[in-house]
Amino acid sequence: MVSKSALKTLGQILLAVFISAFLAAPAAAEEKKEVILSTIRPDQNHEILGLVSYRSSKLDPEKICKELTKKASKMGADSVTGIRFYSHAGYLYGTGTAIRFKNE
Repeated sequence: MVSKSALKTLGQILLAVFISAFLAAPAAAEEKKEVILSTIRPDQNHEILGLVSYRSSKLDPEKICKELTKKASKMGADSVTGIRFYSHAGYLYGTGTAIRFKNE
């Protein structure tokens, strides 16, 4: 049989482990903002971050849009503008310009 003091000590240890694990857990990730896809340039003031492109062996423009969005998001972009699709040598390509809106 385990004594009451041993159970109390065990309970305190478990509580301390739980609290330290909770405090050591990474904070919840910030909610990702949605990247806008557009075929035209916006009227808002913006800076160009760079070009994004993706090639697919399947005729799947939705997949290309997802990949362009993913790449632009990693660059910190708010939008991908001037999106164009074209095919060549059995592949479907998608390209666009990643931009970030300037706060004025």
